[in-house]
Amino acid sequence: MKKLMILTIIALFTITVKTDAKTIVRTDIDVDFFYSSLEPYGEWIDVGYGDFVWRPYNSDYDWSPYADGRWEWTRHGWYWVSYEPYGWATYHYGRWYYDDYYGWLWMPDSEWGPAWVEWRYDDVYVGWAPLPPYAKFNLESGIYFSISWHSAYHHWNFVKYNHFVSHNIHTHFVNKNYVKNIFNSTKYRTNYFADNNRIVNGGVNRRLVESKIGRKLNTKIISRTEKYNNYNSKDIKTRKGIVDYRPSERSVKKIVFDRTKVTKGRTLSTLKSDKIVLNKRNSSAQNAVINRNSSNKTRTIQKSSTERVQNSNNQSYRSPVSTRNSPEMNKQSTSRKVTNESAKKSYSREKSSTINKSTERTPTVSKKTTTKSSSSSSSRKSTVNKSNTESKREVVKKR
Repeated sequence: MKKLMILTIIALFTITVKTDAKTIVRTDIDVDFFYSSLEPYGEWIDVGYGDFVWRPYNSDYDWSPYADGRWEWTRHGWYWVSYEPYGWATYHYGRWYYDDYYGWLWMPDSEWGPAWVEWRYDDVYVGWAPLPPYAKFNLESGIYFSISWHSAYHHWNFVKYNHFVSHNIHTHFVNKNYVKNIFNSTKYRTNYFADNNRIVNGGVNRRLVESKIGRKLNTKIISRTEKYNNYNSKDIKTRKGIVDYRPSERSVKKIVFDRTKVTKGRTLSTLKSDKIVLNKRNSSAQNAVINRNSSNKTRTIQKSSTERVQNSNNQSYRSPVSTRNSPEMNKQSTSRKVTNESAKKSYSREKSSTINKSTERTPTVSKKTTTKSSSSSSSRKSTVNKSNTESKREVVKKR
């Protein structure tokens, strides 16, 4: 009996550990939370695939992801500490995609990671580039791609090893004119794996970096907060610790985003939408908002069609139902009616005067014509009478 109880306890403990492992590794977030949270810092665009992409406002031609920040070694491997106010989301969830028209676009995903990049390195340089939406993390195989993927060389940021852990790393990027040569001479690496219930971004080997910079790296501790102000504080660039913002479930559920605010954009012709492997998990609250918006649109369409029919029947302006009973609208409609009546009266006066003028001219013309016609008829009658008398005389003579 005791053995059975012990085995039961062990089994329950094992199930609990496995569940916790999945929960820790899969630190998911509802993607709807990103829509309203990132709205102040960028623009959401509908690219025609049923998905929305996000573009930061400050993304000029020289801007790129994973540039304004620094690399820190943690228990999750290489962690990207962003100095941008939206970095908690765009560098730890989702993927980046470069479009020739829009530039860099971010696509949301629900899975957290210390950073989502691919690596290249040699004996002098180390470089990284954002992973595309075709890349997915797997507990057994790490990063896998749904297509044959090769990032363009100009999407990579390269630095020398002695600047790799600099707090102002963007000031040490290799000039873009030399990136192609470095790209071709470096080795490729992703090196993502799950270890001790954590997603680890192994990237370039830590000991290799330590040997190149000549000192040992401290393992930084990641302190997590549910308050955004604790993450986006004034000392975000200078503080030694790492603050990772992860919103609470309560705050996520409160978010309601109106998708009608999304900009209708052009289709991304270079994006293979059927190969995207991101986790797009939407909340029921968001679906309710979508249904509400669609029903409002339907009512608006029905109302506009009804008004069009009424306007075609009455051939006059009709104010909306919501303002029909207001005094101002009644005054406006009365003034419109008075104006229309006066316009009709003036038009009828002009028309009647024109008709009268035309009728005044008509008798003169008719008199002339009737005089001519009467004279011609009288001449004809006299001619006929003459001919008749002459014919009578001839008959009498013959007799």
